[in-house]
Amino acid sequence: MPFEYYCRSCAAVSPERRERRSDAEDELVEHRRGAHGGLAPEAGDGVRHVHAEARGDGCLPSGSFWALLFFLALFLANCWGR
Repeated sequence: MPFEYYCRSCAAVSPERRERRSDAEDELVEHRRGAHGGLAPEAGDGVRHVHAEARGDGCLPSGSFWALLFFLALFLANCWGR
């Protein structure tokens, strides 16, 4: 589960993805110290979970999308058959 930090104020993102959330949080603190004097920027920042690269980095639809599409197809097939 890779994590990265982001900063909305200066559009900064982790140069590398970290496997542990705490490592990404440490990088966030270092970014705050270097770029914002140790304070959280007004526009916001944080650590987020990003998709694994093997899954296409979020380009593929999630399982819930496919399940919804499947049930919608079943519903339409049922309506069409009447």
